[in-house]
Amino acid sequence: MKKYMLMLLSVVLAFGVASGVAAAAEKAVVVKVNGANVVFPDGKPVMEEGRVLIPVRFVSEALGAKVDYKNRTVVIKQGETSLSLKVDSAIVTRGSERILLDVPARIKTNRVYVPLRFVSEALGAQVDWNKVKALVTITTGSASTNPDTPKTEEPEPVFKPFEWEEYTELGEALFKDNMKYKNGQVTFIVPEGTYATYNGNKQTIKLVPGKSYTYPAGVGTVTFSKIYAKEDHIENYGLSLDVNRDFLSNEFSHVKNDVVITHTIIKNGKMFSTAGTLTEVIAAAQSL
Repeated sequence: MKKYMLMLLSVVLAFGVASGVAAAAEKAVVVKVNGANVVFPDGKPVMEEGRVLIPVRFVSEALGAKVDYKNRTVVIKQGETSLSLKVDSAIVTRGSERILLDVPARIKTNRVYVPLRFVSEALGAQVDWNKVKALVTITTGSASTNPDTPKTEEPEPVFKPFEWEEYTELGEALFKDNMKYKNGQVTFIVPEGTYATYNGNKQTIKLVPGKSYTYPAGVGTVTFSKIYAKEDHIENYGLSLDVNRDFLSNEFSHVKNDVVITHTIIKNGKMFSTAGTLTEVIAAAQSL
């Protein structure tokens, strides 16, 4: 029984991190710039931890930028805009501005890969992600619009509005007089009997029950799980410190000064997720 529950726990934790992208990961990611397919002659776009990573040269050049690579440093120039990033670094320089990536640039198949959305938006483009079709659509301000062209199909929301399930012991311990968001940081004490991990900055850290932790908003995910061995059940929550993570499918990109809580629910052998802001979940927890 214990072995079975640990296996089930691993499935739930994996689902919590990758929800919304598993189906797309099975397909080859297609990238279009102003309606034209971007050709990737060797390194292809990949899904990694809910993000689309692309070889930086091909998309940048499709957007009209010039790309140079020397001494493990990529320099992208488009008009007066100049971006500089080093391999294995999450810091990007844009003029006098320093920007922090949620994942560092890295080398795959002899190409430098970076998060697609950052490069595209940094170069003044708009990015839309259709997870159903595994299609990235990039448009620039200069792109002409054909009124006869049908609009890209809007993907259905991945998450239902946050709701509790039958088991709420962990939810009450986490969100009722415990977890708090203040000044851009989330603080909480890991409840006793909870399996919790922090995933971020290319590392996974197991958190200790009874200990207090503080994490800045913007990077990483914390997962919390409680096993009900007698009932063969797991109560699971995910704390997404970055509201723009791709696995959230842009459903919370409008949220400011808050973070997102996802809740994995298993009913009748089927698994699905609900989600809401921490503020909403704390308010709901007062009735538990």
